[in-house]
Amino acid sequence: MDYLVIARKYRPQTFAEVAGQEVVARTLTNAIRGHRVHHAYMFTGPRGVGKTSMARILAKALCCVSGPTTEPCGVCEHCMRISDSAHPDVTEVDAARFGNKEDITRLLEDVGFAPQLARVRVFILDEVHMLTGHSWNALLKVLEEPPPHMRFIFATTEVEKVLPTVLSRCQRFDFRSLDLPVIVARLKDIAAKEGAKLAEPVLYRVARAAGGGMRDAQTLLDQLIAVSDGAGTEDDLDLLLGAARGEDLRDMLKLALGGSSAPALVKFDACCSAGASASTILDQLIEHLRAIMLVQACGPEAQAVRRLGLPEEQLKVLAAAATPEKVLRAAQVLTGTQQHLRHGADPRLALEMALVRIARLGEVVDLERLVQRIERAEAGVAAGPR
Repeated sequence: MDYLVIARKYRPQTFAEVAGQEVVARTLTNAIRGHRVHHAYMFTGPRGVGKTSMARILAKALCCVSGPTTEPCGVCEHCMRISDSAHPDVTEVDAARFGNKEDITRLLEDVGFAPQLARVRVFILDEVHMLTGHSWNALLKVLEEPPPHMRFIFATTEVEKVLPTVLSRCQRFDFRSLDLPVIVARLKDIAAKEGAKLAEPVLYRVARAAGGGMRDAQTLLDQLIAVSDGAGTEDDLDLLLGAARGEDLRDMLKLALGGSSAPALVKFDACCSAGASASTILDQLIEHLRAIMLVQACGPEAQAVRRLGLPEEQLKVLAAAATPEKVLRAAQVLTGTQQHLRHGADPRLALEMALVRIARLGEVVDLERLVQRIERAEAGVAAGPR
């Protein structure tokens, strides 16, 4: 039997199962309950946060044998066919692959025909921002005068590229990135069902690496279970992410903030030799500096700190070892280095330079502080002797 990946195996089947998008789910269920379903919806937001899943659930809700319903049964012919992408009245198209004028025109030619099995026809167009200019015109014409049996659901990660004239004819729903606890709770549930034994800190790291996307988190969880035979550790996750071990990372940061550039560079070289990526180490350092800054500003018990899922005791030690000003300036150095990497700079050289600069922050004159000193001196001269 073919293996079904976790992201597909545990795809949400009801509005309530779409994690972190309660406002969207509530609005759609109220629209169905009140018989106020719009002819066109625009789902926008980051990748992997539930846009396509919500579109399929809405299609099931409209086509279900007991519908329109806020809770599709999932077992009738309509629901089963939609789950298998085989329903004749529900068309799902990826505009990134089939977004030219000929493809869209051919699809829209069938819009006027009545449904074959269900009470309505549903047209789901993913990555709608990838449509060509002529395709927009064809789509706009249908949206202006939609047949009563048609429902359009568009999904995009770049809504700013969608024509305003198309947006004005759709009800827009903005899907947000998911908070770490929401992702971790879902990963815990999946890990238990898969028989995997994963510690909570490991799941938090998986969630952080996913950047707020549930699908990416589930894909990484799938890899972690495979590489560790269901007992993933921090070391296994480091290998998958090309990341440095947390202990090595904190030692490197402590040495740099303490002014010891040579030992910090030795530690960095050891992490790279162990297989860690320089760009990933940079991201990890920024994440830790952010956590240290929040500890210093809000305290280790603050929700903003706990949400990051990093070890609090080690953060408190690092926060006590450097002044808030130095932490802030170190963060500015690393985020500036991150910008350089986007312009093609060598990641390893860029991070080596950043570590040396952080270690010598006390020796290097900060430009902003220098300007302030000059301004104060000029103000004193302008005031004249008293």
